[in-house]
Amino acid sequence: MADSAPVKSVLTWTIGIASVAFVLLLMAIIFGNLSGNVGFTSGTQGYNDTQNIIGNYTTGAVNTATQFPTVGTILGVALLILILLALLVFVITKMSNVSNKNSGGGSFG
Repeated sequence: MADSAPVKSVLTWTIGIASVAFVLLLMAIIFGNLSGNVGFTSGTQGYNDTQNIIGNYTTGAVNTATQFPTVGTILGVALLILILLALLVFVITKMSNVSNKNSGGGSFG
């Protein structure tokens, strides 16, 4: 049976990066919504920056039709990369199984 350490490693890294991104998104949402309560007064640079971030997120969520080509392209490329990685893992696994069966030489059949 093939070693699944690379697959586990990729899965671990993916989960780790997704967790960090999720925590950062939560922090942006929480601190953005609480910005009026934690010392940012209206008219200060911190308040203006926070309102700009909230406005950008809102614009991005509302204007999905204008951003769909970009998002669709990014999702398509990501899906293509995932399919190619899955194919690569499949081929390496099959080649490993074939080489283990035929370690003394011979054909692929």
